[in-house]
Amino acid sequence: MHPREIILMAVFIALAIAGGLFLAQFPNIELVTVTIFLGGMILGIGRGVIIGAIAEFLYSFFNPYGVAAPPLLIAQVMSMALAGAAGGVMRNLFGHRQPPMWLLGLAGFALTFVFDLLTTLSFTVFIGSGLAGLFAAVIFGIYFYIAHQVSNTLIFALLLPILLRRLRQLTVLQAFSPVVKTVPQPELQPIGFSTERKS
Repeated sequence: MHPREIILMAVFIALAIAGGLFLAQFPNIELVTVTIFLGGMILGIGRGVIIGAIAEFLYSFFNPYGVAAPPLLIAQVMSMALAGAAGGVMRNLFGHRQPPMWLLGLAGFALTFVFDLLTTLSFTVFIGSGLAGLFAAVIFGIYFYIAHQVSNTLIFALLLPILLRRLRQLTVLQAFSPVVKTVPQPELQPIGFSTERKS
């Protein structure tokens, strides 16, 4: 891996952690997911997965509110690795084109739903409360789930297009622009032309 790639990945990891700490006082309103998704859109699927896994591990492990329990930590890391991969998939689908706002919002909603689902399941497994505990966790945390879903949907739909447009203008990131694959044109030959020798 080129040193420039490592530096850019480290920048996205640092931005994701900083975004999480910046809004830590606001429950379930965060910039971690969108930053990791953006890293995947700029640098590709593989790098997006690495950015998501490392950023979430560091943010959760050194969280000022305490270290997450192992099952919860694993669920968080898996969810953010998925967010980085999803950004890379979006990059492959659209290339240089800007994805529509509604699709980015839908991606934010889906990734947040997966994160909340996996972390809630991991918590109920950790405390051994079973299905009843899962149902209770959803009921008591419904406000936080809604806030998380709505805020991330809006952040992905409204903020992400602006960030993506600005970042793609930076010279240092243009080396990571999606490669547009073209199908070579077949050679044109006169109709009825044949290279076979007639007897």
